[in-house]
Amino acid sequence: MKVIISIIMIFFSVHTFSEESSITLKCNEITGTNRSDIFKINNPNFKWYYKGKWYELTNSKKGVAKDWEVSFSKEIITLFNYKTKWFRLINLDKMTALMKFPTGEEYIYHCILIDI
Repeated sequence: MKVIISIIMIFFSVHTFSEESSITLKCNEITGTNRSDIFKINNPNFKWYYKGKWYELTNSKKGVAKDWEVSFSKEIITLFNYKTKWFRLINLDKMTALMKFPTGEEYIYHCILIDI
């Protein structure tokens, strides 16, 4: 039920993410694993901090970026990995994220703005 409510909240955002905005988010998983991810977002650029290194997931067809599709729509950012079939949805208005795996596993995240 929590997942359904979160998905509904995510899709009813009303604000627009500006192309001039640059933010860094830390999203903490709250439904089981207690893991976290850090993202640097400056539409249309999107970077993911993983194992001590920043990975650009947009504007490139090299390295890990070739496997990702990143879309910006209002306050919603969607990411899809073609290789692993991972889906992530980040709601910048609600400061939440959802991660879905092809196995059916779903994780909900609470996000905060950070300075790096």
